[in-house]
Amino acid sequence: MSDDGPTWKLIDEMIGRGGLSENGAAAARWAVGRFRVHLGEKWPTRQYERQGWFPRALLLVGTYRYALPQVLSWAMWLDAAANESTFASVRTNMKRGMDTSTWRHTWLQLEISRAASSTGASFSFEPPIPGSVKSGDLLIDPEGGSPWMVETVTVPRADIDMAWENYEDHFLAAIRGIEGKRNVTCVVVLDDHSTEADTQEWLLAIDLIASIAAESRQVQVIQWDIGVVTVYPDPPPPGPSFTGAVQYRDGWRRLGRTLAKKAEQITGPLPAWVRVDCLDGLFQFTEWTKMAPTERLDAIAAVIRASVVWPANARGVVLSSGVGVNFDGNDAGTQAITVRSESGVFLRRLANPYLVRETFIVPLGDAASEHVDWWVAAYGDEPAWLDADLAAAGFSKTADLLA
Repeated sequence: MSDDGPTWKLIDEMIGRGGLSENGAAAARWAVGRFRVHLGEKWPTRQYERQGWFPRALLLVGTYRYALPQVLSWAMWLDAAANESTFASVRTNMKRGMDTSTWRHTWLQLEISRAASSTGASFSFEPPIPGSVKSGDLLIDPEGGSPWMVETVTVPRADIDMAWENYEDHFLAAIRGIEGKRNVTCVVVLDDHSTEADTQEWLLAIDLIASIAAESRQVQVIQWDIGVVTVYPDPPPPGPSFTGAVQYRDGWRRLGRTLAKKAEQITGPLPAWVRVDCLDGLFQFTEWTKMAPTERLDAIAAVIRASVVWPANARGVVLSSGVGVNFDGNDAGTQAITVRSESGVFLRRLANPYLVRETFIVPLGDAASEHVDWWVAAYGDEPAWLDADLAAAGFSKTADLLA
């Protein structure tokens, strides 16, 4: 990216160099064109200059296979939302430039609007809460039912998570430098992290051992307090070349605070649900992730119900991991898991090719049963959303665009 920041022209040029098929590149350019129509010619510069960042998926739409389905989905959702008059204020805020929190919040609103469309329900954005100066995020009006409100929120990654990732990224970059310098391969297993000084001392020792391995043509092993590195002068045996340290922590604390705030915000006469994307490590760095789906569902439902003071109109919480890169294949049928218990429903779905989502639907009482079925129908059908939207827009299926 140039020092002047991103432009639509730059993104178009990157699509041309990215290796997509002719049909894939055409679809990528169409999607970026829809952003251009809805957000304006100067939006990339405005976004970058005012907020200091630019959406990664837009920059990588022609390069990374996960990015094209995501950007295509966003473009379709924007087009559909633009037909709803109440979206005007949301789009105005988008055009001004968004910080990362507002960006995630806006796309979560649009995601739910797409979920509503899949069930035949109508929706509106930023509905006023009767008797309050506040507004909700969406109003869902299902066919043959009464309207209800959805409040959306994301729990972003904590500083400790980003620092943890940054440490391992820098360590791996240093290892790759040693490999290139010595013409060897290093297999790294980290058990923990250490201070910068101690880490640098270990890296110097690894470099020395790597030089010995290269000269002797013998495998060398160096152990440290925080892990072990095996240096191979010849190709190593099959297996991972880098295993990071396992990180565990309390995943409920930040989520609990967020839900408590939302419980206050949704108070009013309309039935209300809170839709949460939890990106801060609950789905990655806690013992909870090791449980079976039913146990995970029961555990999270118990703490959501007992640890938050919910108003009488609260109907439930839909807690999701957000979409993450999937390494277990792209067959939607194989990836689909639905588990029901007295605590609620667990869904695992391939949201798009290469992107998977886990969702927990937790009702807060018997009055929510009808809504639970609605959420299951909406998100249960998520793998079909993009291909249906592509067909309506005259494009081939996602798999064909990625071929």
